[in-house]
Amino acid sequence: MRIKRSIALAVAPLSLLAACTSSEPPPDTRPLGNVTQAPLECDLISANAIQIATGLDDYKAFGTKMDMGRRFESCTVSEKPDQEDDQGLMIEVFEPSPTSPEGLENTKVSAQGKDLPGGLGPGFAARRKNEQDQTIAFVYGWTPDHKRLLSINIMEGAPGRDSLADATEFFRQLKPILLDKPA
Repeated sequence: MRIKRSIALAVAPLSLLAACTSSEPPPDTRPLGNVTQAPLECDLISANAIQIATGLDDYKAFGTKMDMGRRFESCTVSEKPDQEDDQGLMIEVFEPSPTSPEGLENTKVSAQGKDLPGGLGPGFAARRKNEQDQTIAFVYGWTPDHKRLLSINIMEGAPGRDSLADATEFFRQLKPILLDKPA
């Protein structure tokens, strides 16, 4: 009995050391905060929220400028502005929606999407792989008449972040601004 206890006492610090030196980054539970708070990219999206969600400190953002009465259409954030494959975040509003209600349902089924949390629908959140086998978390949400679609895409890779939760939070905060207001 005494030998077993001695072995257990000797092994316990090694287990603790192994747990502390895990290669997994600790969860990053910082909230995105207000995703439309200055400083802004594309005249609407918070630079701070972009950095938290994408893990990118140095990036290029380009998209619609909301001046001279223009409505927001898109914002793309990329580590390398000349390569579409390296997009960290893409937010797009489509009017009219390029996808039929049946097409959206088929996409939801094929991506194994989950309905948006209560009060945010209609829409769904899911993950998919791109051509480079990188995982992208995305949310599609639309107006009840299917005339407008808002999509949020985040390339997974920010250490310790839940990109699907971040995409859903971007959607939650942007929906009243980009979908709920009359066109």
